Amino acid sequence: MANLFFWMSNNFFLPILPIYYHTLGMSDHQIGIAIGAFSIGSVLFRVFCGKLADRYGSKPILSVGIVVSTLAIVTYSYSTTIVSATLSRFLHGVGISVYSGASLTMATLMHDEQYMTEVVAIYTLFTMLGVGVAAGSANWLYQIGDFNLVVAAGAIATILSFILFPKNPVLKTKLVVEDSLSLLQVIRESGVYIPTLTLFAINMCFASMMTFWPLLLLSKGVSEIHPFYIAYAIAVVFSRIWVKQLCILLTPQRLAEYILLIFMSCMIITACFSNMWVLALNGIAIGAGYGLAFPALATIVGAHVQAANRATAFGFFTMAVDLGFAIGAIGMGIIADIWSYETIFYVAGLYTALYMVLYHFFFYKKLITQSDDNQ
Repeated sequence: MANLFFWMSNNFFLPILPIYYHTLGMSDHQIGIAIGAFSIGSVLFRVFCGKLADRYGSKPILSVGIVVSTLAIVTYSYSTTIVSATLSRFLHGVGISVYSGASLTMATLMHDEQYMTEVVAIYTLFTMLGVGVAAGSANWLYQIGDFNLVVAAGAIATILSFILFPKNPVLKTKLVVEDSLSLLQVIRESGVYIPTLTLFAINMCFASMMTFWPLLLLSKGVSEIHPFYIAYAIAVVFSRIWVKQLCILLTPQRLAEYILLIFMSCMIITACFSNMWVLALNGIAIGAGYGLAFPALATIVGAHVQAANRATAFGFFTMAVDLGFAIGAIGMGIIADIWSYETIFYVAGLYTALYMVLYHFFFYKKLITQSDDNQ
């Protein structure tokens, strides 16, 4: 539940801040800088905070993340210039990075290793529920009150997450400080960098879909795009329920390859077709693929690193979410300016296909070999 409220607090602001900053008189360019500062703060501190969590434990680091996030949210009410808005967003990104790796690590260490996939699936399911509740209610709060009401809701949600997270967690997996490795040693493990690269490739596609799919449809005169979002929301929740069974049936390593195939296919189909059936089918496919991706790939990471290095590994792994989305949105935006929206999805499909070939013939074998060595 703590995870639900924390991510709810973060996502109250994503749909509202661009509107709020616009009412303050900021230009589109300034709004982009302020909003993007969040990702910069998040990326810069993820691995560093993961290393601190491995050294000092997840509980104090997680607590710091919640406190920093709460302070950042409170400063939104006073951030009326481009400089102050950018600093507030940067601070919020730092708080997110401090919290995310430590909380995921704590969740996995509180349960036996054989339940890691279920733990990650449930952890991320509550994340998605928090995102959904916030996205669905943020505009309503803004309309019935003002921006300060949204700030109050965000601050209350973070405080609730602080109250609800385990203060004295019972760890089923004990940390051995002597097992701690350097950052370079951790990220050089194939069980760490391969899932991270794979998650990056998936988030590149996800960013393209979420950012430019509505614009592509609008350019073709299709204004009713709600079937996509409804299908996506249903599929992403139900996929988290079935991820454990699929990992047992296929192995997480093989499931990752099928997820890449799903995203590649969706990119090509999106470039070629745009009707109501494609909207719904794309929503189901993207929701299922994205819902399965993080738990399956995080399971690979958790299984390939010792407990003493898990927060560092997860910190590096989760960077792929921010980088993939940011680079995907920015890079594909450049392609759209030069060519067309359809070209975005052809490029994303080709990129994913090339990575899938690399994964199939090289990365998959490395993952299986290391998995056998760890047994």
